[in-house]
Amino acid sequence: MRPVLIGFVVVAGMAAAPATALDTVRCADADGEITFTYVTGPALVQPVLGVEMQMTDDFGISTDPDHPDHDGEYVSRGFIGEDVEGGDVSWRDEDGREHLAMSFRIGRVYEAQRAQVGGVVAVAGGGLWTVTCTSSDLGM
Repeated sequence: MRPVLIGFVVVAGMAAAPATALDTVRCADADGEITFTYVTGPALVQPVLGVEMQMTDDFGISTDPDHPDHDGEYVSRGFIGEDVEGGDVSWRDEDGREHLAMSFRIGRVYEAQRAQVGGVVAVAGGGLWTVTCTSSDLGM
């Protein structure tokens, strides 16, 4: 009898329910060194619609062309799974080569009527941080 394998197959076969509204997630580390915000939506191909990140030394990234920190960055990969989501933000050099600017992976854990949202963010050349987040989708 292999209950773990059967449980894995059942979970892997479940499809995540598509989002029906925009969800704004705001994250920060405990020391206040980094903050970032991302928005997810019902898009089928790219569920992470935008990302903004700010570090204490005034270095920032934005995928919004109208934002002062935007230097051509875009969401190169985004995903939403079963209580886990994440994305990569990249930029292209003058030769068209793609470079990773930042990456994040966020998990959601529930217990009774409570939820905790948090994960890890990595900034190319900047470091790696553990973050705690709030989610508009959860009323946080």
